[in-house]
Order: sequence, then structure tokens, then C-alpha cells
Amino acid sequence: MIKKLTLTLTTALFFVGCGGGGNPTPKSGAYNLWEYIAPVSSKTDTFTLSSNSVDTTYKSTYKVVNQARVEEVADYAKDEKTIYEKSNDKIIIKFEKNGKPNGFYELKLTADIGDIVTKRDSTCKLAKHHDSFSIAGKSFQDVIEITCNNIPGYYQKGVGEVAQKEDNTGKNIRVLSN
Repeated sequence: MIKKLTLTLTTALFFVGCGGGGNPTPKSGAYNLWEYIAPVSSKTDTFTLSSNSVDTTYKSTYKVVNQARVEEVADYAKDEKTIYEKSNDKIIIKFEKNGKPNGFYELKLTADIGDIVTKRDSTCKLAKHHDSFSIAGKSFQDVIEITCNNIPGYYQKGVGEVAQKEDNTGKNIRVLSN
């Protein structure tokens, strides 16, 4: 009797554990955010900022220190640095001004569409994945869209940020224009 009960429980647990019936469990953390947020190699990108129908450009230099650390400096704020660091379960984005810490926030390392991407509760969600994405006459491939307060930012796998709307009207945007 005990052997029969043990076999029945083991079999039941096996089917429950393997999803033996019902809807399949969705894959958790389908998108590795580091692959989209951080570029894979050191580079300098040119961005075009369109604000009230006036275009200006600036450059951001990304230095890949190692596979878990990237440093960014924009030419309009050379005394400021953004540092992206990957750990086992999160991405820490630190800000420095004049070589001193000036705030940080943490992202989850992985997320699914609809998930909040910050470690703390926020409005920042992984909204969409675009196989192909166009904005302001530029086209990009394999892009995720992260929205904060319904304002989207766009990140291409292996490249990093490619576009950001500065407000929810879409009149002020910056776009990678290399």
C-alpha cells in the first residue's frame, strides 16, 4: 500500500512539476536586459536631438571595461559619467559628477514583456520587443522598448540606446544617427 501511494505521489509530482496538463508556464526572464542596455564593444555614437523642430547633435563615448562594466561620457557633459555594471541578478547604473557618486538605480537582469524592470517598484516596464523598428527616418533591428511614465526608450541588442522620447508628445526625441 505504501509503495503504491509513494509511486502515485511521485508520478503526480512528476507531472505537476513538468507541467503535465493545462497551459504551459511562460518562460521567465525572456529578455536579458544587459544585452540591450550595454554595447558589446567600445565606441562613440552620435545622437541627434530634435527639440521643438530644432536639431542638435552630440556624441557619447562608451568604453567597455570588461564584459560586466561599461562607462559612458557625453561630449556635452565631460565631467559626468554613467557606469553600467552587471552582477548575477541585476544591472546597477551609477552616475558620477566630477569623479564623485551622484546617484544610481538598479534594473533587473532579465524581464518579460509587461514586467517592471527596476528592482524597486516603479512605472518602468518592458513594454515591447520590435524585430524591426523605425523612428525619425532611422531603422533598427532587435529592439526592446522600455517605458517609464508612458515615455518610451528604445534599446538595440548589442548596441545600447538607439532612441528616447523626451516627453509623451513625441515632439522631443533623440535618435542614434551614426
